Amino acid sequence: MIFLEKQNDNAETLAYIGHVDNVIHGIVPEELKYRRFLASDFDYGFELGSPQSIYNLGECILLNNMIYSSRTDVSRSERDPLMWGPEFVTTGIFIIPKNTPISYIAKYFSFDTESTLADIYKQIYTQLKSPFAVVGCVQFSQVNAEAITKAPINSENIFTNSQNYYDEKKYEDTDVNFAIMGVVSNPYDKKLEKINQELSSVLYHNPFANKNKLLTHTHGLMLNKSIIDIEKVHPRNAKEVLHIQDRSLVRYIKLKVYKIKGLTKYA
Repeated sequence: MIFLEKQNDNAETLAYIGHVDNVIHGIVPEELKYRRFLASDFDYGFELGSPQSIYNLGECILLNNMIYSSRTDVSRSERDPLMWGPEFVTTGIFIIPKNTPISYIAKYFSFDTESTLADIYKQIYTQLKSPFAVVGCVQFSQVNAEAITKAPINSENIFTNSQNYYDEKKYEDTDVNFAIMGVVSNPYDKKLEKINQELSSVLYHNPFANKNKLLTHTHGLMLNKSIIDIEKVHPRNAKEVLHIQDRSLVRYIKLKVYKIKGLTKYA
């Protein structure tokens, strides 16, 4: 059972830069090709980014004034897959603007029957009855994940050409710690048609994912130790950024939850 502590019942307008379609289809808009953003201008973010250049864009997560991303250039190795820095380039990223009020704090803990991340999201959605974003720390008893290994900048679909973009084994492990960020909505609720259209900038049907009623998208920064509060995550704790599958099993989790009223385009 997940516990939700209400902080503020208002839904918030969150933001995005670029579009997830740019990521999927390998598009680099001219206006974003050389534009750099400061991580400190936002509270949190995730999708595709690099602290260096578009030529090594990878899975990313933004937290605590720092962008972390999965390296996708020739220098990538299993021993060194991570980049980080205070500024970034992107073709598509979902962001929580600076000083956005938190709606709820969500907590879950179990040494007995673990829930999947999808189950956790479903419980939150059932109580909020609204699309939402989450950021926080989690320990997975079992995690299923992957990361692109080539920058999607060549105008080709990363899923239909997956052999070019996912040339490492899918990541599976037990008893691992992550800082995560995700977005969740119900694509079948007609009352959410307008907001889901806005959320299409970050949510999409991943052919590698389980087919759940809720549509989810989650990235995680693997940590080298257990951390409860996301504010305490520092570069020295960071190991790798991965796209997290929501069938991953959760042992404990502490999340900031943001009810979403809509999205605005930041750039």
